[in-house]
This record gives sequence, structure tokens and C-alpha cells, in this order.
Amino acid sequence: MEANKQQVSELTRMTSRFAEAIRQGTSRAFDPVRVGVLQCAVESGPVRAGEIAERLDALPSSVTRHVRALVDSGLAQTSPDPADGRAVLVEATDAGRAELQQFLEVGDEVFGAVIADWSAEDVVTLTRLLDRLIESWSSLGVRHQQRAGSRYPNRFGWSRI
Repeated sequence: MEANKQQVSELTRMTSRFAEAIRQGTSRAFDPVRVGVLQCAVESGPVRAGEIAERLDALPSSVTRHVRALVDSGLAQTSPDPADGRAVLVEATDAGRAELQQFLEVGDEVFGAVIADWSAEDVVTLTRLLDRLIESWSSLGVRHQQRAGSRYPNRFGWSRI
């Protein structure tokens, strides 16, 4: 059975509400882009700053500012890219890896407190469904957004950056 238009619309609104609730809570506590830069450096470093910008879908100048702040805090270090002298490689320091680990643990504690009264079955079900939604969005979402944008090229200009 396929979802009907009303069900799709309700899911769209709910995922938007959830994303906004998360954004509001996190933007008061930390900068998600800075955390993303550190996470990329921990998971993939040494990595080019430009590649971090692509992964995070962030402006290169924003990533550069965040890298500078992380370096100034002793959480990351940079080095020239031997393959391209114009680029820099970003790598987390031991302090950066430890800080990110602690940060993620606190995030798990906060999220755990939010869902403390949920059953394990509900947590597993939502996790499975979110994973499925993320996979579907990753493989199809951008293509469908581009298709919709080409069908309505002069509409919704107010929403563009």
C-alpha cells in the first residue's frame, strides 16, 4: 500500500518540525558546522578543507573559519596538501578526538533523556525507519528536488539563498 497525499504531507511536516526543533536546540548550545568539521577531521583526516565543505554542504569560507577556530583551540591541525600547494589538509589532534568523543557522549545522554520513557521496540523501530528514510533521501531526494526546481524555475525565489 502506498502512502496517500495526506500521509506524505503529514510526514513532510513532521520531519520538518523535528529538524527545526533539533536545529533550535543545537544552535543555542553549539555550532553544528564546527562540530561537523571536527567530525570530518576525526573520521577522515587528514582531509582537504574543500572536501569537508562538500561533505557538509557548507560554504568553503565558513569551513575555513571553523578550521581556524579548531586549530586555535588545539583541536585540529593543518598542513599543506602535498598534491596541491593551494589546499590544506585538516587533521584532528588527540585533544580534538577526545573532545569529539565526549561531545558525542553528552549528545547521547541528552537524546537518551528525551526518549527515556520510550520502549526499546519503539527506539529500534524509529531507528530503522529513519535509516530507511535517510537512505531513500540520499539516493532520490536531490534528484527529485532538482526536477521540481526545473519544473518551477521562477517560483519560490523568496526561499533561495
